[in-house]
Amino acid sequence: MNNETKMPLSVMIEIAKGELRGTIGKIKSEYNLPPCIMEGILCSVLVEVQKEGKIEIINETNSIMQEKNEELERAKAAAKKVLPEEPEEIHG
Repeated sequence: MNNETKMPLSVMIEIAKGELRGTIGKIKSEYNLPPCIMEGILCSVLVEVQKEGKIEIINETNSIMQEKNEELERAKAAAKKVLPEEPEEIHG
């Protein structure tokens, strides 16, 4: 196991937030951007991150649904082997 896997999530979050703040401050001073422009940039980046998050959730949900469908198909196949077939109705 490497150090990242042993580090608590709360500590990782605080470290990431600190790094983001530092990077934002560096960009703001390097490009001499006013807060209103930085806000627009950050909002744009946030929208991109939110889209990625939604895509990740959709992909995970699709994966779970596919697994459940495969389980259902296996259960149906097993049931067909065990259960007798229904007799056909005679129409007279």
